[in-house]
Amino acid sequence: MLQNHTWMPLLLLPATLSVGCSKEDLTGALDKAKSAVTENAAKAKEAVQAKVESTTETVQEQLNLAGSIELTAGEIVKTDACYASFIRQGAGRPNVLQLQSYRDAEREAFPSVFLQVQVQANSIAELVGEPLSARLFVQRDAQGPILFSDVTSPVQLTVTAFEEQLISVEINAGEVRDTSTGSLVPVSGKLTGVVQ
Repeated sequence: MLQNHTWMPLLLLPATLSVGCSKEDLTGALDKAKSAVTENAAKAKEAVQAKVESTTETVQEQLNLAGSIELTAGEIVKTDACYASFIRQGAGRPNVLQLQSYRDAEREAFPSVFLQVQVQANSIAELVGEPLSARLFVQRDAQGPILFSDVTSPVQLTVTAFEEQLISVEINAGEVRDTSTGSLVPVSGKLTGVVQ
C-alpha cells in the first residue's frame, strides 16, 4: 500500500508541468503545427503533380515514338507500333528499307506486319516520293494464316514523308496471298515507322 502512495506524486508531475503553459502558448504551438502540416501537404501535392506531368510526357513521347500501321487486306489490320530500319549492305548490293510492327523478333506480337524493300538510295531521305516495290508479310494472330506478297508480284508503295525519326509509307496497290486458302487479297494502307 505504501509503495502505491509513493508513486502517486510522480504520476501527477506531468499534469502539473503542463498546467504551467498558458492558453496562448498552446494555441500558438497548435497554429505552428497546423501551418507546418499545411505547408508540407502543399509541397507533397506539388511533387506528386510534377511527377504525374513528367510521367504523362514520357508516356506521350513513347507513344509518339512507337509508330503505327493500318492496312486493309480483306480485313483491317492495325498495330500500335512500327519500327523502321535502313540497312546498308555494301559490296555493290542494294540497301534495304525494312518496316515491322515489332522492335525485334523476341518482342513480336500479333497482328504482326513485316515489309522489306531493296533500294539503290543511300538514305531514307532520298526515297521520299519514289515509287518502290516491296515484299509484305501479315499475320493477324500467332496461329493464323500468313498473308504474303509473291516475289513475282510485290506490293507497290511510296515513301510519303521522312521527318526526324519518323518515316511514312503508303501502300498504293498490290495483293497478298493467303496461306490457308491460296487466294489473293488486295492490300492497301499506311505505315508510320520510327527509324531505329
